[in-house]
Amino acid sequence: MQNSKINLTMHIIQDNDRSTTEYEADATFLEKNGEFSLSFHEQNYGDEELTQCRLEISDDSLRMRRNGPIVVEQTHVKDEMTDGYIKTPFGRVLTKLRTFRFSYTKQDNGDYFLELGYDLYTEEERTGTYLLEIIVTVE
Repeated sequence: MQNSKINLTMHIIQDNDRSTTEYEADATFLEKNGEFSLSFHEQNYGDEELTQCRLEISDDSLRMRRNGPIVVEQTHVKDEMTDGYIKTPFGRVLTKLRTFRFSYTKQDNGDYFLELGYDLYTEEERTGTYLLEIIVTVE
């Protein structure tokens, strides 16, 4: 049951390379006991594959799960280092995440705004900085 729309923007910085991905998607947004769940499908560019995305958001953490050709599991807690993993057809890679920005607020117009910033580490080396913004409009 899709009951909302999202506008997602992801900025990725890897060494001197910068890229931005933006898209809109229909989503399912639920709130229960002050915790939020957001589910949506992400279309992979250049093919017909869909990635199922689910965010579980509480006051102090965000759990991100992406199921598709590549599976990603991440937990974010502001100002903490947390563990995660990326599973590819070539194997599983353990990751560490240093979340330096995490904000989730309800706007005056009723939309929700999520802002997440983190550094991703694989094998003790920083592989990129990620800045994610999602606007959730509940219909």
